[in-house]
Amino acid sequence: AGRRRSRRRPPGSPGAMAAQAETEMKECFDLFDTDSDGKIKASELGDVLRSLGQILTEKEIGQMRGEVAGDVLAWDKFQELAARRPRQPEKATKALLQAFEVLDKGSSGQVDMKELQHVLMSVGEKMTAQEFEEICKVAQLPTTGALEYRKVVD
Repeated sequence: AGRRRSRRRPPGSPGAMAAQAETEMKECFDLFDTDSDGKIKASELGDVLRSLGQILTEKEIGQMRGEVAGDVLAWDKFQELAARRPRQPEKATKALLQAFEVLDKGSSGQVDMKELQHVLMSVGEKMTAQEFEEICKVAQLPTTGALEYRKVVD
């Protein structure tokens, strides 16, 4: 009689979305927690957060790492840090579209993949040719020729 029935939250409700976001965070964290000890390397913080769709500069990641005592980061501390910057898919889409438009000199809606590779390998946080090819493979993008970037962004 004194038993509480658990109520399922309707999909799309704020509570359900928060639970889904936490589940996604935990799954991502667990992928980096290779020995299943409930901790990740502090050096992987940026990679894990970016895997969750967060857009962070190296400076912001460095500041977060400064709050981590030692070389490892437990789930509860990671959760606290990740919650500060919730996913902003609209902002990420807009930033990605603007980046592609810089490379699209003729406003054709396309970028040359070799030019994109050159930029990614030589500007900012430089990417290796192998990393570029791996990303293209995972995202099912060509490594040569023209890319209609709006299809990627949408």
